[in-house]
Amino acid sequence: MRALAIGFSSLVVLIAICIIWLKAGQPDADILSIGTFAVLSLTLVVLVWYAYDRYSIARFTRDRWRREGVLGTSYGFDLVGAKGTSGRTLVKLSNPSPLLVWVKINCNFRLYGEPVRYGELYDGARRWLLFPQQFSQGWFELETLVQMKDKAVAAMMSESTAANRRQQLMTAEPEFWGELGAIVSVVHGAPSSSISPVWA
Repeated sequence: MRALAIGFSSLVVLIAICIIWLKAGQPDADILSIGTFAVLSLTLVVLVWYAYDRYSIARFTRDRWRREGVLGTSYGFDLVGAKGTSGRTLVKLSNPSPLLVWVKINCNFRLYGEPVRYGELYDGARRWLLFPQQFSQGWFELETLVQMKDKAVAAMMSESTAANRRQQLMTAEPEFWGELGAIVSVVHGAPSSSISPVWA
């Protein structure tokens, strides 16, 4: 972009110098017209550089947002209720930034390696929309998930061991997009984290 601005400005200056030199050499040269043309040519050069500077500022700002992840979004999974119950799990999303944020959460629900689909918002098929300064939450129940594969919470609890606990249910994979299009960093929660089931 810089090369384009320099090239265009140089071309305008070169053309203006040639025209002024040719016109000034004529006996009936109009000094006022030549001066007006020179001022207009310089104005065009200034406008080109102004547009280039505006483009550079916008690009640097966008790069800074991407580099620093200043959106500071956060997410969390909180198990509600006592051990051995339905396992209602709250999904909490927070956007303290002044920008819109889209969130895709793929909970990657699996029972011993077999995929289970709970809903579009939790399977990564549909995105959450967080407005500036918005806190949002949803929930799912682990009991409903295990029943989809003809299992019961009590059975899963009895089968749970230290070795298979992380493979029994799911791994969360959230992704956050800012208004500027880049995937942004999160404040709380890791980009991919295993969720301990209700029986753990």
